[in-house]
Amino acid sequence: MTAAKGRIDVHHHLLPEFYKDVQRAAGIAGSAYRGFPEWSPESSLALMDAEGIGAAVVSYTSPGIWFGDLAQTRDLARRFNDYLAELVASAPTRFGAFAFLPLPDVDAALKELARIDDELKLEGVCLLTSVDDRYIGHPDFEPLYAELNRRKIVTFIHPCYPPGKEADGWDLPRMLVDYPFETTKVATNLILKGVTTRYPDIPFILSHSGGTLPMLAHRISIFDKTTSFRDNYPDGALAHIARFYYDTALSGHHGPLDALRAFVPDSQILFGTDYPYISEDVVARERQGFDAYQGFKGEALQAVERGNAMRLFPRLAG
Repeated sequence: MTAAKGRIDVHHHLLPEFYKDVQRAAGIAGSAYRGFPEWSPESSLALMDAEGIGAAVVSYTSPGIWFGDLAQTRDLARRFNDYLAELVASAPTRFGAFAFLPLPDVDAALKELARIDDELKLEGVCLLTSVDDRYIGHPDFEPLYAELNRRKIVTFIHPCYPPGKEADGWDLPRMLVDYPFETTKVATNLILKGVTTRYPDIPFILSHSGGTLPMLAHRISIFDKTTSFRDNYPDGALAHIARFYYDTALSGHHGPLDALRAFVPDSQILFGTDYPYISEDVVARERQGFDAYQGFKGEALQAVERGNAMRLFPRLAG
């Protein structure tokens, strides 16, 4: 543990009261498996101090800000992102932020991206895995990928509920199985649709050690030369999988970490907690599992806990 300066947590959420109100107005009464957790800037800072976290890059999460009204989504994006800028300004050495974009309105998303990068100076953007029944990687969002690439914007991919109708009788908490598969779908979509080939300067971060991607990476690569998408990624899926970044949220065990490291270099792995959707006691247990893991030692451990994030977010180096 790099106790002198602290870990950098790249998977750390915020849930101000106004976001709860927005969700309640849309008929959403809680998170994927329980009611809304309590959150405040002070609770984040207390958790960070208890767990040796020097800085956190915060993000809003599912269900996002698209509820079927484009004008509402544009207004919410500005409000949510202004709040992020205020939070970062209140504790600039402790907080960075991933902003929301007003998708599916691509033109509005491009305007807000310019404001986020040029004016608010936030660390990057958070894209949920799908919006308006389209996964990230869909060609409708192509102008956004081009601008993210031009600006080299760090892009945090977080799972949300699957698009479409739920199967009859399927009522398991979605974060157990659906969320990891949604992340895997988007990562694979970005590769097979050629997004990561056309736009190699977008640093994508995949949540939760990439969901199920480490377990499926070899299987995906077997079919590199046999699908209709093969010309979109001529260097093969494994090369692209190794270039994504991955956070360690909910991966405090040698099983998922070993699976991830079988395909991904340590230089692409970042520390994450998933607070406050994961409670303080679970964060502590997961951190203990991470600390007990023997795969990261010396410089590799320092890189995963802090150094890799400092490359992406140099402002937080202090």
